[in-house]
Amino acid sequence: MRKISVAFLTILLVSSLCSLPLAAQGKGSILLASEKTRFKDALITELESLFTLSGYMVQKAQHTKGGLDAYKASDYAAVFITNSGVYSKVRPWVTAWIEKNRASGAYILLHTTQIKDWKVEATVDAVTSASTNDGVKALAREYYSKITAELDKKDLAQ
Repeated sequence: MRKISVAFLTILLVSSLCSLPLAAQGKGSILLASEKTRFKDALITELESLFTLSGYMVQKAQHTKGGLDAYKASDYAAVFITNSGVYSKVRPWVTAWIEKNRASGAYILLHTTQIKDWKVEATVDAVTSASTNDGVKALAREYYSKITAELDKKDLAQ
């Protein structure tokens, strides 16, 4: 009888712990990918907070060369990638990952920091900004709103 009680309590505990992440997944998962800089870390942390508070599951990833290869956009409702513009171009491994994943059905927003004025050539939505730490909260709210608006459009279309 004791073994049955222990087994039952174990099942009850495991099922209650497993239901917590599943409840948060009701709105879907968001992939936040970035390079390691103080500005990008702060931007990703702020975005993670906004999405988590709204009921989304968040997966964070570093996108060093090959770092995005472990992720598929189709596993997420939306993907936010922030990278540095080098020689007025998006990092080649980011461009390759986007090309491979753009038809996934996930909304992809590419953010590029830059100091020169150049147009980001991308097959997904693209935005740019300077890397100013004092503007992180405003940028995060702007990008959060843009992503959630796109997700709301998808929900209405279904």
